[in-house]
Amino acid sequence: MIIVIIGPPASGKGTQAEKISKKFGMKHISTGDIFRRVDDKEISEYLVSGKLLPDELVFKYVKEEIDDVPSFILDGFPRNLNQAKMLDEFLKQKGKEIDHVIYLKVPDDVVIKRIVSRRICEKCGKNYNLLSNPPPKDNRCECGGKIIQREDDKKEVAETRLKIFKKITQPVLDYYIDKLIVVDGTKDVESVFKDICKMLNFN
Repeated sequence: MIIVIIGPPASGKGTQAEKISKKFGMKHISTGDIFRRVDDKEISEYLVSGKLLPDELVFKYVKEEIDDVPSFILDGFPRNLNQAKMLDEFLKQKGKEIDHVIYLKVPDDVVIKRIVSRRICEKCGKNYNLLSNPPPKDNRCECGGKIIQREDDKKEVAETRLKIFKKITQPVLDYYIDKLIVVDGTKDVESVFKDICKMLNFN
């Protein structure tokens, strides 16, 4: 099975993709994680600015991850109509197609609040959130690393990311209308996951 999960920044895509991946034995492919691992100055500059990377550059890395993988969930790709068409063409050549597209719907004010509240350990990468999973008072992770706010989680960048997302996402949702599953992403993690499983008939 092939699933795409779409949603604004901090909508919970990564969390839900990981839960789906573990429960149903699918490979979780996150473009955000891929590019944070890549040591490339050009990519870093795009990430910090909140702007989207060129489609060809993104798809180069995505193809490497999905090639010959029978079952996976894509988190963070495709982000625009051109990427969606590139993905479909690649899968078609492999005799495959996307089965479901999950859209986590979250209001703008909730998105911004979630983003600016995110924190991460600069040593081990563990995620924290000032709202739902606050870091220790000494701002040190259990591994001893310093807990920081990523540059792309600051308010100005968050607003830019959300604006871009809203502009380019509707054509993608329209493109996938026959495969689209819309889920309320404002609920707690377990409730959202249950809703997803129910709509996918994974009861």
